[in-house]
Amino acid sequence: MGIGGFFKNLFGSSKEKVSEFADKAETFAEESIEKAKEAAAPLVDKVEEFAETAKEKVSEYVPQATEAIENAVETVKEKASELADKAEELAGSAVASVKEKVNSFTDDASETAEEVKTKAEDIVKPADENAD
Repeated sequence: MGIGGFFKNLFGSSKEKVSEFADKAETFAEESIEKAKEAAAPLVDKVEEFAETAKEKVSEYVPQATEAIENAVETVKEKASELADKAEELAGSAVASVKEKVNSFTDDASETAEEVKTKAEDIVKPADENAD
């Protein structure tokens, strides 16, 4: 047997071995999947029972939760309305206060302007009289 025959036997037998291993792996995988399905079946049933129980419990509390949410919404609406009213009152007070201050400044400015006018007239009259 020559080197060519040696390699042919070596690689030829390895192809056969790989094919055997692939067949065994495929069989093993199929058997494992089947066993997993069988083992999981009771768990699936338990999960379905748990889901049904949870659904019943949740449906018991939904009306209560809905009522609580509606109450919370109403409370928020009431508080917001109260705060809006207070804000409106404060804004009205602020506007009134600003108007009062502006009127006070306007009155003061008018009085000051009148005083300046009078003083100016007092100064201008003698100057006009002296000019004649």
